[in-house]
Amino acid sequence: MHTVYIVGNPGYTEQLNKELHDNSMFIRGQVNVEVPEKEVQLYWIGNKNMIRDFKKTIGADLIWKYRLRFFFDLEKLTEQPEQEEGWSEAEKALMKKVLLSRA
Repeated sequence: MHTVYIVGNPGYTEQLNKELHDNSMFIRGQVNVEVPEKEVQLYWIGNKNMIRDFKKTIGADLIWKYRLRFFFDLEKLTEQPEQEEGWSEAEKALMKKVLLSRA
């Protein structure tokens, strides 16, 4: 089993837990990590290669809406530099591409 830490903007945990409630492939855990102005959740998955399936189960809408980020290493989670609140040009271009593909 591998630990996955999920960090996102406040409000995502209830929806995330609802999406993963009946899924026996992913086990919810408890985490005592504080990230300013963010919420942190912990899940265990079978192996690191399952992260793609894990993200598909959560769903792109939830990941984009709450800007979810996934970490396997607690040290990397806590060492992340503060990011600016705005979207980068690459993120804007990617979002435009996704929106156009859905039309």
